[in-house]
Amino acid sequence: MFTLAELEVDPHPILARLLAEQPVCHVESMDLWFVTRWDDVLFVCEHPELFTAATEPSWLRSVLGENMLTIDGAAHDRQQQAMRPPFAASTAGATVRKDLPTLFDGLIDGFVDAGEAELMAEYAEPLANLSLAVSLGVRHIGWPDLARWCRGLCTAVANFENDPAKSAIGGQAQEELGAALDVELADPAGGLAHFVDAGLGRDEIVNNVRLMISGGINEPRDGVALVMVELLTRPELLAGVRSDAALLRRVIEETFRYHTPVGTATRQATRDVTLSGVTIPRGQMVAAVLTAANRDPRHWPDPDRFDPHRRDGPHLAFATGEHRCLGEWIGRQQVRIGVERLLARLPGLRLAGDVEVRGFEFRGPTALHVRWDKISRRKV
Repeated sequence: MFTLAELEVDPHPILARLLAEQPVCHVESMDLWFVTRWDDVLFVCEHPELFTAATEPSWLRSVLGENMLTIDGAAHDRQQQAMRPPFAASTAGATVRKDLPTLFDGLIDGFVDAGEAELMAEYAEPLANLSLAVSLGVRHIGWPDLARWCRGLCTAVANFENDPAKSAIGGQAQEELGAALDVELADPAGGLAHFVDAGLGRDEIVNNVRLMISGGINEPRDGVALVMVELLTRPELLAGVRSDAALLRRVIEETFRYHTPVGTATRQATRDVTLSGVTIPRGQMVAAVLTAANRDPRHWPDPDRFDPHRRDGPHLAFATGEHRCLGEWIGRQQVRIGVERLLARLPGLRLAGDVEVRGFEFRGPTALHVRWDKISRRKV
């Protein structure tokens, strides 16, 4: 049928074929049912009584420990509410208005005089890691360690074919990060103390922060880079954003739809369920493929066209249902501010080489080399 390696290179031709011919199919190499059409993906995500997140086995549980994405119902709601404040508009507004622009400008200061940079390594990755650290109030962990542990955890989370070497990478990251978070929890002035006050136990905090790191870094990191790719390969769109700041928000949303940086939501059928004429047997593992749903031609006219002026409603890049991404609001702000600061600080910004976008579960550019016109002043 197809391999995980083929999906990693470019999932869209494969998913387009599935959408047309096999919208619900069993992928033997992964022992996983792919559900691809918009309506079916919504149904899977919005009916936990039929498709539970408390799967057995569970990639997320084995890599991160039990967390809010591996449980349903009241137990999920309790953990989600306790973890929400650092990421919600009502409580994180000051961080977004004051801390993030200063933080991102500091990163740009480190390379602005060079006239060229590789934005994934020098900007997007530190931006995402530092943003999460600030939001959580982490005081004793440097962003390079966060980035390394994030890569390790995500390697295991995306291990659909159960490669033992990838599992070992995730296990090491899990252990090292757990020890570092214990140091954070021992600091009564640290940001993690909030979660203790909210009634969460040690394992609940550590496991959900592991979740924040595995999910809350990739999407803004890849989001910033993917938006820049779209702008720098479409001069008319870049000119439009420079003349109309409101257009950037539409570009960001279309980028999330078009690329879908996080590809799937994994569930398990609690009984035999029929979708698109195919019955998924009870107990089978199911991947609701967000990437495919975001390009389903039954929902999106001309889905393979990048169009920030669409009026077709919201996308599924942050999933839906009770397990919708907790950090979607602040993630959008990180991407918006991250792109705004680059455009404000780097005149004549342009690509300095080809761009390769890869990945299935986590999708983004492998590198993003750019140049700009050098300026004598520090900021604009």
